[in-house]
Amino acid sequence: MTGLMTKDFLVMRNGLKSYLLIMVLYAVMAWLDILNFGFIITFIQVMLMVLPITAFSYDELAKWDRYAMSLPLGRGKVVGARYLFVLALTLCTTALGLGGTAMLTLVHKADAVEMLLTLEVSTTIGLLVPAIMLPLCYKLGAERARPYLYAIIFIPTIAFVLLAKAEIIDFSSLSRLEALSPSAILGGGVLLPAAGLAALAVSYLISCRVTAGKEY
Repeated sequence: MTGLMTKDFLVMRNGLKSYLLIMVLYAVMAWLDILNFGFIITFIQVMLMVLPITAFSYDELAKWDRYAMSLPLGRGKVVGARYLFVLALTLCTTALGLGGTAMLTLVHKADAVEMLLTLEVSTTIGLLVPAIMLPLCYKLGAERARPYLYAIIFIPTIAFVLLAKAEIIDFSSLSRLEALSPSAILGGGVLLPAAGLAALAVSYLISCRVTAGKEY
């Protein structure tokens, strides 16, 4: 499985270098207080969500799936390597987010609680979207599944904005969070990534079931 994960990183190395350069640029912008940290960390998570889909596209072009699924490792471990690739990307992004939080808190006296809560939410999104997309990629293929990625990202966003403008969503209830201690807020926020990990685990089982019955 380590070899399969390494393969994904090697295949995506050019894309990862580009994203790393963008992350450095955004870090400078956050340092200069040009862009909001919440926007930066969420946007980076959205960019990284695309990488596993792109890895599927490269695999399809190279007919890799036919070879990989015939390996003595078994289909479950081949699928597991792709999920570990997603987890590795999420951990890297979270580590960068923690580093950015520490930097901005120490230098600009930013609100650490708000930034950490934003990081928890963005990490959850970074886990939930692949949890939905990976089984679709195994079932439909990368190109046929790609429109679902845009639907998953944009439809909830548009619906949220419309509901907020129609005042159906009541943001006044958020003021109750001010009565809670920072540790209580962050402790509750940890449940979000935990739910994302649980969804990813369920997604892995679904993907294994899909690949078990699929002809390559």
